[in-house]
Amino acid sequence: MPRAVRQVRTALPDLRAQQIGALRRIVTAYLDLWHMTGLAEAAVTSATELLTNVVQHASGECELLMRDLGDGLLVVVTDFSQEPVVFPQAAQDDECGRGVSLVRALTDAMGVEYTPVGKQVWFRVARSSGLLDPQSG
Repeated sequence: MPRAVRQVRTALPDLRAQQIGALRRIVTAYLDLWHMTGLAEAAVTSATELLTNVVQHASGECELLMRDLGDGLLVVVTDFSQEPVVFPQAAQDDECGRGVSLVRALTDAMGVEYTPVGKQVWFRVARSSGLLDPQSG
């Protein structure tokens, strides 16, 4: 019998910076429920970076999708801005511009897919990238 797909999709019609902390806690809670706490540091940090980019560079309207892939986690942040994702090379003394580089460093794969109404920025973290939760067997 096929395994049910564990996923959560959340519409965030007016995301603001002060809400990012609550979203970090929500992502952490789902990873705990899915026995994926070993992926929490990479997943929560990376999701936070992508959501912060929506607040800073898009309209603040987005969707967050998290899907248990069995062997890891897929996170997709969809925004409705036509602005392309920029991959800057931050200088050592720059105070910003490292978010996408950080996501690339923390995750196993990252990409951007453009749609007629915006874009989807996604990343994957494999279970082998983090410590398995001892409760997951």
